[in-house]
Amino acid sequence: MRRWLSGLVIGTVAPVLAVGAGAIAQTKSVTSAPAFDKLSLGNQKVAASLHQAQTAGTSSTGSPTRPLTLQQLAVKRLSGQSWGQIFREMKAQGLVQDKSLSQVVSKYVKLADSDQETVASSAVRAGAGTGTPLDGASRRGQ
Repeated sequence: MRRWLSGLVIGTVAPVLAVGAGAIAQTKSVTSAPAFDKLSLGNQKVAASLHQAQTAGTSSTGSPTRPLTLQQLAVKRLSGQSWGQIFREMKAQGLVQDKSLSQVVSKYVKLADSDQETVASSAVRAGAGTGTPLDGASRRGQ
């Protein structure tokens, strides 16, 4: 009886401990999120705008500069630099060609809006051929 009882306890406790260890591992990965994920949604939009606006640049010595990653942009922002400072630095390196940060963000928002319109119109076209009303209205008397 004792062996059976200890086998039962080990059989039920071991899986619970394994699941608990998995939950702890997940908690650690969430708390060690990359810098970009720590930014607010508005700051993520500015970072994405700057990232997308980049072109290959050249430094003051004439050597090519590599575009900044989203992570690098986020680290600069989280370290206390303003977006204006980051933009001016990137412009000095030849990474962005726009005249102002607001131009960069405006272009990004327009591009994002046009992408959403394309996806929405594709969904409407795909659903229109099915014979199902798109507005949720029912067909009566048919």
